[in-house]
Amino acid sequence: MRLIAFCEARSDFLLTSALIDRVLRAHATWISDVLDVAPDGIRTWLGDGRGRDFFDLHQVRAYALQHLVRVPQGNFNGRPGAPGALMARTAFSIVRALNHAPNVDEADKIDRIVLIWDMDGQANSRKLGMEQARTEAQKLVPFQIILGRPDRVREAWVLAGFDPQSQDERHRLDNERQQLGFDPNLHAHLLTAANEGAKRSAKRVLAVLTGGDWDREEQCWTQAALATLRERGTGSGLADFLDEIVERLVPLCAAPSAP
Repeated sequence: MRLIAFCEARSDFLLTSALIDRVLRAHATWISDVLDVAPDGIRTWLGDGRGRDFFDLHQVRAYALQHLVRVPQGNFNGRPGAPGALMARTAFSIVRALNHAPNVDEADKIDRIVLIWDMDGQANSRKLGMEQARTEAQKLVPFQIILGRPDRVREAWVLAGFDPQSQDERHRLDNERQQLGFDPNLHAHLLTAANEGAKRSAKRVLAVLTGGDWDREEQCWTQAALATLRERGTGSGLADFLDEIVERLVPLCAAPSAP
């Protein structure tokens, strides 16, 4: 399975690619076994050729120029594009061009696209734009498109996996609960402030709870049970993303044929 990710930062890619692996592992023991010893036997991520494991959403126009992609303009099924629709259309057009490049064998073609974009307080309009582009693209190409829509930002997904592991962390969580009036790890979707220093900023709360330690942050999505992430991530879009993986990625991992 060959995948390509479009996201805004490497931290987004590390989070979402790890979640994909975890869901695939949960699907079947044989998948987990292969991922342990030869992960490319299950999935391979196509980098952008510029040193990244992903394609940077901020650079989609540059990628389009690099790959000589002419992005169609105009409406989506007769309607104006909502925010993000043209950006997503550009990303999907780039993948079509990569799959039709000279000397690309059928086995080397991209099977799945993962597009992760923070909603930044525009969840309704951005979700509509992404769906417009996906609906249009799926009429033209055989690959599936997995959408991740953190609401408001990626940090809300990370907080869903936070459980205190020390007395100091319990103290930090208690302090945040008192300030906010709710548990930020249970209800991260309520952290809606855009200002990173604001009381209800998911970025601020995560930095406080983890002490700004990347390794501790990473534990939130690698160690928390998937059921916990799903339950706590209902309001932030995390549960929807996990469902997309199950629906659009897992079926591609067919069980190996018996010898």
